[in-house]
Amino acid sequence: MNADKKIIRIATDVLVIGGGTAGVAAANEVAGKGYKVVLTSKEDKVAQETKNGVIADMVAKAEANADIEIMKNTVVAKVMGVPGDFAVTLKTGDKAVERKFGAIVVATGLTTKVLNDAYGLELGPKVISQSQLEALLAQGKLESGKTVAFLVGFGQDGNPLVMERVLDSLTALGKVAETDAYVFVGDIKLAADGLDQLYAQARQEGVIYFKTTDAPKVSVDGDAMCISILDPVLRQQVEVAPDLIVVEEAILADEDNAALAEPLQIEADKNGFLQPDNVHYFPVKSTRLGIFVAGAARDLLSVEQGIQDAGNVALEVKKFLGDGNLEVPSNTAFVDVDKCTVCLTCYRCCPHGAIFWDSRAIIAEAACQGCGICASECPNDAIQLGDYADEAMAKAIQDGQGTSGKSPWIVAFCCKNSGLEAVNMAKTFGYRVPAGLQAIEVPCAGKIDMDYVMDAFVQGADGVMLLTCHNGNCKSDKGALYASWRAAEIKKMLASVGLPEDRLVCASLANNMGRKFSEISVEMERSIKKASS
Repeated sequence: MNADKKIIRIATDVLVIGGGTAGVAAANEVAGKGYKVVLTSKEDKVAQETKNGVIADMVAKAEANADIEIMKNTVVAKVMGVPGDFAVTLKTGDKAVERKFGAIVVATGLTTKVLNDAYGLELGPKVISQSQLEALLAQGKLESGKTVAFLVGFGQDGNPLVMERVLDSLTALGKVAETDAYVFVGDIKLAADGLDQLYAQARQEGVIYFKTTDAPKVSVDGDAMCISILDPVLRQQVEVAPDLIVVEEAILADEDNAALAEPLQIEADKNGFLQPDNVHYFPVKSTRLGIFVAGAARDLLSVEQGIQDAGNVALEVKKFLGDGNLEVPSNTAFVDVDKCTVCLTCYRCCPHGAIFWDSRAIIAEAACQGCGICASECPNDAIQLGDYADEAMAKAIQDGQGTSGKSPWIVAFCCKNSGLEAVNMAKTFGYRVPAGLQAIEVPCAGKIDMDYVMDAFVQGADGVMLLTCHNGNCKSDKGALYASWRAAEIKKMLASVGLPEDRLVCASLANNMGRKFSEISVEMERSIKKASS
């Protein structure tokens, strides 16, 4: 074991939330890695049979596995604790039970919304939703000899999942005698496995597509219906009098996601999905260690993609839980109990849900990622971060004072994951770098304390740079945002004492942007020299 590491014990049972295909697949995969799994479904069933029978086989496998406990009609009522030691209250009817889990997998599904209002239509016997058509086809209740018209892609931006449902219905309609089908579509989205083939097959079987940017005009007069559209190919008005109109449905994130996000201490995006658009969390990580997202819980994904996620989830769970002996750094964030006033600033700002409290703030060793955001936000300096404690940072600034007489002296606080790599790249590839540049490593831009910047100026720095990741590309999710907020405040302070705002630069860089760093730093050097001449 590494000398600066230690071993802590964590729980190894895994909770999978969601009884859909992704949830069942994840339960099977995780159990296959040797862990006991509790699979919850808010309904009285789990994933159902699909056209190829794969889902039924998965359900049967889960039901037969002694390491998988399936709890139907069950919801998550409360989540406490930290990664490796989650205390989850599961509620089935009026009965509640608390269970311990080391990791949690969220595999909620999708929901739909009929877009008949977008077409000015009311649902009825002759105007039905996509879901209603699917039910009629599944039950064999659609009468033969009908003309069916689909309206899709005008009430929303098209997407492959919506189009897949239409194409599956067209395949089923082909088996109903003497049925004609028309598809009025705004944008045919076929970017998913097999959709091109289904589209071509439907055309070969006589389905007629009208693709246009303008929504068709639909008129309903009693039992008579007419759909009119200007065909861009024929360049003339085309009218279809269908017996049945099928209206598209929007496919949305599960409405339970927002309710789950709060107790899990992860964030839902603007569309209600539980994974941020951040490359560091792909494919199945959430913003919190030990909590993973699969399938439609994280994005607008198909059944097949959800099943693929299950394998990735199992690998990440195995990587985190191991055999229950978790190796963690021995010198991450430390709380000085004499200084802590339990103001909860650290609890609110921690992007990893690693902080809880009793009579003081407590940092969970299994969850702390060492970003240092909490330490820099603590108003009482009660939190220190291992190798990046305030004393060490002050010494680093002092050690670079004057950079051996080279002028101007520019102190660059560099995120070790991006800015520092860009600086090193610039030097390695021979890009021009100011002679008086001092690069100081920080674990994340969120650790760049306002005091460090002001101290650098007090020590005589001519300029200071804050080098961060791009927003959406920060391993700590919000480190770059905290750095930019602090930079804005510091510029106000500089202005109040007569220092030009351009003496402080906050720049977002990827680790391969050495040339861009060179341009920014040289421009700062030039500006300082010009002001001094």
